[in-house]
Amino acid sequence: MKTGIILAGGESTRMGEDKALVNSNVKRLSAELKKAGCNRIVIMCGSEERVHLFEDECVLDSADNLAESILDVVSKIEGVIQLAPCDAYLADADFFNTIDGVPVDDAGQRQPLLANIGSGTILESSKKISDVFANIPSCEGGIKARNTNTPEELKEIQSLLLQDGQ
Repeated sequence: MKTGIILAGGESTRMGEDKALVNSNVKRLSAELKKAGCNRIVIMCGSEERVHLFEDECVLDSADNLAESILDVVSKIEGVIQLAPCDAYLADADFFNTIDGVPVDDAGQRQPLLANIGSGTILESSKKISDVFANIPSCEGGIKARNTNTPEELKEIQSLLLQDGQ
């Protein structure tokens, strides 16, 4: 069994708007994860107030920080897990099918929130996301592994999407 977990827990203060709602990306990511072989989609939606925003199965954050909430959710799921942050606007099924670890984006940054967690993988207990995924090897991710944290980054991503006809 392969489970896709979409991280869509809150509004982004740097972005100025809820990244989970931009371009209906959570719905798009859900479809791409299903194309990539995920039989189950779980959305980490943050709080009870956000459950109504999404069509797939939602789970609430169980801790005060994302790292510990991810550890909690992952500990309850068997099989392979593919993470996908709601701001992965360029990620698609082909990309998800190539990930074997933690992808490195086109700027050379590890993107642990796009990790493919193999069955039996042990994550480190930490409040820091980079530490949780420290023992998972890196893999090629390229431009599709980019995340978006500012309006300027979103404009660049949107221009790339327009070039691709999306």
